[in-house]
Amino acid sequence: MRKIAVNAAERLIALTHNLAAVLLAVAALLVFWQVVTRFLLGDAAAWSEVLARGVVIWMVFLVAGAGFRLSAMIPLEFVRSVLPDTLQRVVGFVVMALILVFLGVLIWFGTAMAIRVSTQQVAMLGVPISWFYAAIPLGAALAVPGVLLEFFRPIDELRDAAAARDETFE
Repeated sequence: MRKIAVNAAERLIALTHNLAAVLLAVAALLVFWQVVTRFLLGDAAAWSEVLARGVVIWMVFLVAGAGFRLSAMIPLEFVRSVLPDTLQRVVGFVVMALILVFLGVLIWFGTAMAIRVSTQQVAMLGVPISWFYAAIPLGAALAVPGVLLEFFRPIDELRDAAAARDETFE
């Protein structure tokens, strides 16, 4: 059962990472279109700037889980390196707990904010602004598996194990 949950969490993190990469490409195309319409056609497409902003917001919140999973967030390596092994694990647990509390706050208040602004429309797009704000609680919820995986199954250990396997085949 644990292996199924870990595999599902890893797949979820990979999915959100890949979706964020697609959204990055979409944002780049939207900004390119904005430049083309403004400077080549002389009449800027106002909708593309607003949509690009929304796409970037979704991209950032979707990739947060992968950032935690891959240890790409601000590391505490210096603090960990000067501590004994047992204290390193304690510091890791405290950091994980604080991150989970913060994500919980984002989920709670992000949901409240998305509900609160659900009657407002995005200028130039005509869609509810809550579609943009929904990235906050959804991205925070999708980041939880990345935080848990990094604490209970650190990516560094997996990389070291993979490197050791690769060395035996060379």
